[in-house]
Amino acid sequence: MIYRPKSLEEFIGQTRIKEELKIYLSSIKKREEIFPHTFFVGAPGLGKTTLAKIIAYELRRDLKITSGPVLDKVGTLAALLTNLKEKDLLFIDEIHRMPKPCQEILYTAMEDFALDIVIGKGNTGKTIRLTLPPFTLIGATNKPNLCLSPLTDRFQLVFKLDYYSEEELKEIIIKVGKQWNLEIEDEVALILAKASKGIPRQALNILRRFKDFVLLHYKTGKTKGIKITSKEGVSFFKLLDVDDWGLTPEDRRCLLTLYKEFKGGPVGLTSLALSAQITPEEMETIYEPALIRLGLIARTKRGRVLTKKGYSYLREKFKLEEERDTLCLFSN
Repeated sequence: MIYRPKSLEEFIGQTRIKEELKIYLSSIKKREEIFPHTFFVGAPGLGKTTLAKIIAYELRRDLKITSGPVLDKVGTLAALLTNLKEKDLLFIDEIHRMPKPCQEILYTAMEDFALDIVIGKGNTGKTIRLTLPPFTLIGATNKPNLCLSPLTDRFQLVFKLDYYSEEELKEIIIKVGKQWNLEIEDEVALILAKASKGIPRQALNILRRFKDFVLLHYKTGKTKGIKITSKEGVSFFKLLDVDDWGLTPEDRRCLLTLYKEFKGGPVGLTSLALSAQITPEEMETIYEPALIRLGLIARTKRGRVLTKKGYSYLREKFKLEEERDTLCLFSN
């Protein structure tokens, strides 16, 4: 079962974005116009697709969903655009992965609601303009710098999604837990939230594993109202090897690699990720943001460095030798 809120009222977090969207949605409903082209920027799992579906649900309009890697040819994009109906919403996830020629066609379609197609080659070639019905493009990306500037400029609404607080994630975990017949204590939900790296998708993945763990290890025959106490939480976190900071083995491996292999830094993200046996993409979007928010590592012009707080954490957890600490290269 996948949890996905259908309305802004059900959506938890991103308070500022929700307040803005409420205003725009209310106005568009009254005027019965097309919704402005909208650009969602943020790490995977923060709710970009969910917000696009909520916009369509609130407006009672059709939503077509696709992704940048699928739209790798001009013909594919043209076929998609010409099949849209008036006031339809088109959601393109990972829009930065579209080839440049496709991005160029897309921003023309956004502005003029027209599609220019070249027929023939050389001197015999000619351009035919097809009129498109007015539509709304909703783009989503975690790498806006890879999108062409003329494309990003044509989005009237641009929203930057923030990482979630532990309290917001705790609220999501408790709410979804009830839907999954789990009554989770606040203390347990908070530790689950800490291990979720500020990302709702991570929180739901952990909660799903937690549910399976409870049902399997406690062999309960209940189908509803299973009360989850700190006892079950401690056993589960021990299985996952999640500590009281909410750090996973992968998080600790990143810190230890930075300490042991690079003497605290500075080091580039790719080198650190590969040495820690993690892909650079995972390091950049999942592990690094959480470690930075906790103040354990810092990003500098020369690369990533271990902070004083990071060294204190490692000393506490791994009993590091004091003389090695003199090798620190602090960022402050």
